[in-house]
Amino acid sequence: MQNVRTTLLTTIILPLFLQVIQTETKVSSYDDLSCGTLLGDYRYCLDYSNKSLTKPPEGTNVTSILNLSNNKIKTIGEERFKSQRLLMKLDLSHNDISNIDPDALKHLKSLTEIKLGNNPYVCEASICSFRNWLFGNMHMVKDIKSVTCIGPVALRGKKIIELDADSVCSNGTIHHGFEINTETLMGLLILLVMIVIVLAIFGIRERISGRVVVPAGWQVRILRNDFHPNRNQAARQLVGMVLPDEARNEASASHTL
Repeated sequence: MQNVRTTLLTTIILPLFLQVIQTETKVSSYDDLSCGTLLGDYRYCLDYSNKSLTKPPEGTNVTSILNLSNNKIKTIGEERFKSQRLLMKLDLSHNDISNIDPDALKHLKSLTEIKLGNNPYVCEASICSFRNWLFGNMHMVKDIKSVTCIGPVALRGKKIIELDADSVCSNGTIHHGFEINTETLMGLLILLVMIVIVLAIFGIRERISGRVVVPAGWQVRILRNDFHPNRNQAARQLVGMVLPDEARNEASASHTL
């Protein structure tokens, strides 16, 4: 009989007692944040709104409803929601989020409802992945009309789902009323630098030699511009002696006759 009591105590009563203690510990740490319970577990629904949080808190693997609205969250780490596979409703509205990496939401396999509006999204090329995710999950985003751009100025107030992929996402460019292609700009700058270098080299060579050369096929006269002993004679040579050799010979023969 004693053995039966001991067995009953160790196999049934003691585990139940430990489970009650563990549950009470969990409840006491989340009861002030709870917005609802499931089977007595306060972690089912957690409300962290208006807590001035700068990043999402460590989640629990049994939370199904999580409210993180009206905080100062700026980024969502890729692994932040990895353990919260049972999460069905998530509220990230009214924070300081400028962009969301879709990989941060890929672990939320049970998600059915999410709020992402009223955040300062910067609609540059990096927003394209988030834009594409919105298109594929519009049925879940309950405040999609509030998911709008704060910048650039040309796109302020525009819904992200209405962004033109060709103007925002193509070629890694950013749409500010005109496209800036970084590769093209760098190519033009390099070409300009090369032209300047070539011109500088020729300028230095001409300056050193001090020579003026008549085009090929014509009689060549080399003049020392700065050091010629008779500048008037040099000018006459430059103006009058640039005829082809054949023309000069014909002129001499006719003059002799």
